[in-house]
Amino acid sequence: MSFNTVSGGNSSSSWSSRRQCDEWENNPKFCACEGKKCRASLMTSWTEDNPGRRFYGCRNWKTKNCGYFDWMDEPMSERAKEVINDLERENLKLLKFKESSRSSIDVDSEIAKLWDVLQALKEESRKIRKKSRFMTYILLGSWLMFVYFALA
Repeated sequence: MSFNTVSGGNSSSSWSSRRQCDEWENNPKFCACEGKKCRASLMTSWTEDNPGRRFYGCRNWKTKNCGYFDWMDEPMSERAKEVINDLERENLKLLKFKESSRSSIDVDSEIAKLWDVLQALKEESRKIRKKSRFMTYILLGSWLMFVYFALA
C-alpha cells in the first residue's frame, strides 16, 4: 500500500476538505501503539482500489506495525477510481518524459549549437544583401546603357 501524509486544510482546498481536516485536528484519532496513546496521522492511499482516499493510520506503521486503521473518506464509485487511476498514470508518464528530456539535453551544448546556427544565418544574410546590391547595380547600369543607346 502506498500513501502520503496529508497536512491540514490549505486555502486552495475545498470547504468540505477543510472541514474534514479541521475535524481531524479538533477531534484526533488515537491508536494504542505499544500500550500508549499515539495520535494517528491522516494519510492518503494511492492504491488502485482506493486512489486518493484518506484514512487515519498509526504514524509508526512502518516501524511498529501496530495495525491501527480507519477510513476518513467514503468509498469511491468504480468510475471515480478509474478516472483517478488513469490521471495518475498519465501524470507519471508526463513526469518520466519531463525527467528524461531534461537529463538528455545538455543546455550549454544546445546553446552553443544555436549560436553557431545564428552566426551562419547572419553570414548568409550578409552575402545575400551583397549579391542583391550587386544585381541592383547591374540592372541600373543596363537600363542606363539602354536609355543612352536608345536616345543616341
